[in-house]
Amino acid sequence: MTIFVGLGNHESKYLDTKHNVGYWVLDSFAEKYGLEFKPGKGNYFVAKKGSSFMLIKPTTGMNNSGAIINEVLSFYKAKKEDLVIIFDDVDLPLGEIRFRTDGGDGCHNGMKSVLKYVSSEKINRLKVGIAADDYKRPSEKYVLKPFNKRYHCLLYTSPSPRDKRQSRMPSSA
Repeated sequence: MTIFVGLGNHESKYLDTKHNVGYWVLDSFAEKYGLEFKPGKGNYFVAKKGSSFMLIKPTTGMNNSGAIINEVLSFYKAKKEDLVIIFDDVDLPLGEIRFRTDGGDGCHNGMKSVLKYVSSEKINRLKVGIAADDYKRPSEKYVLKPFNKRYHCLLYTSPSPRDKRQSRMPSSA
C-alpha cells in the first residue's frame, strides 16, 4: 500500500498558506476518490482507499512532521519504501512538480523532520513548486502567506478555497 503523507500546518490560521500545499494535494486526492479524513491512531488524520493507498496529514506542525512517520509505518505494518512525502518547494516555479527517491531536506524543515525520524535520505518525495513571480526571500515569510489572488485560478477549483479545504479536515482538527 502506498502511503501519501502531505506536509502542512493544520491550524486554521495556516490553511491558506503556501506551506500547506502538501495538504492541498491530499485534499484533491480525497475529493477525487470520495474519501474523508478521520482522526488516526496518533497525531494525524487519515483517509484510506481500500488496500491501494492511504492519505496522511500530520497534525504535529510542519517542523515536527516526521514525528508520526514511524508510528504510521508500525501501525499499518508498512515500510519506509511505501511512503511518498508531498510538500512545497520554493525553489521550483509555481505548479512544477518533481519526484525524487532520495536526497536531502532541501532546506525544508518539514522534510528535515521526516528524514530525522526515518534515519534515511532514501524516501520518496513529491515536491510541488510554489515560487510565483512575487517570490521574495526570506522563504520563511513567503511560505507562511497565502498566494496572491491572481494565482487562485491556477490553484483552486472552487471560488471559496478556504471552505473547500476546511471541509476535508474533521471538525476536531
